[in-house]
Amino acid sequence: MHDIILNPNPRKLAQYFELTEELITKVETEGVVVELDFQTEETYDKLKVGFSKVCMDHSLSEHFEELFYLLLRKNEQIMVRYEAYCQNYDDDLTTKEVAQFLLAYKEAGDKTYLTLALKPSIGSTATLKDTRVVKWICKVVVEQIEQGLYPISVLGEKISYDLFGSDFQIDTPLDLERLKAAANLKPKKPSTRLKRLYVELCLHLSNYLIEHTTLTMSEGKLLTDAQANFFFDTLVALGYLKEDAIDSDKKDYMWTMFKNYLRYYKTGQ
Repeated sequence: MHDIILNPNPRKLAQYFELTEELITKVETEGVVVELDFQTEETYDKLKVGFSKVCMDHSLSEHFEELFYLLLRKNEQIMVRYEAYCQNYDDDLTTKEVAQFLLAYKEAGDKTYLTLALKPSIGSTATLKDTRVVKWICKVVVEQIEQGLYPISVLGEKISYDLFGSDFQIDTPLDLERLKAAANLKPKKPSTRLKRLYVELCLHLSNYLIEHTTLTMSEGKLLTDAQANFFFDTLVALGYLKEDAIDSDKKDYMWTMFKNYLRYYKTGQ
């Protein structure tokens, strides 16, 4: 993490923040600090150069400080959300695998033959074939989970809710129906949400573009071609898109991204 100081015109950012004259004066004289948790000094310098060129190419150089400030702040926010999506995905995978294991044990009859195998990354698989010992190990695991005696750092924070619900009490027996539901979870990969986050970043900049630049837009429109090209180049500067890996025209690619974003929030699909 490191901090940088930018010098945007605070009056141009009035639509984004509640500004007092005292705060405006402070920003005008001292600049504003931006805390960067997701940028190293190297990536920040590269982004600054890249986005400066984007602004120059789109005749927005006079707005660079304001747009760069908005871009950095919003990018930090969406990265926090993406990290949360990743953590949620990892927790769902853990819940699913643990639930499948517990369900297999719970549904095993007295005559069911159970084995337990460990497969190291290097070396041969070690298999425990004594069903009585395997059942004892599984029983210990189940009892620990039912008593809430498991480390959050290992199993994650979601597992107690997924397995027991919001009214979890210690010594609550595992419910087969909840186990089945958890075992059949279909975790959504975080990468499927990325383009929606990209659109949110673009929409955050869009308000400034419409209010203060030539990249304006008539009311009720989704996007303009000029804005679409600017957003595409911005996402490339951020490293989110690779221009040589995209076959379609810049503006067409962004139009599709925006339309998919709207369709998702209208239909959930």
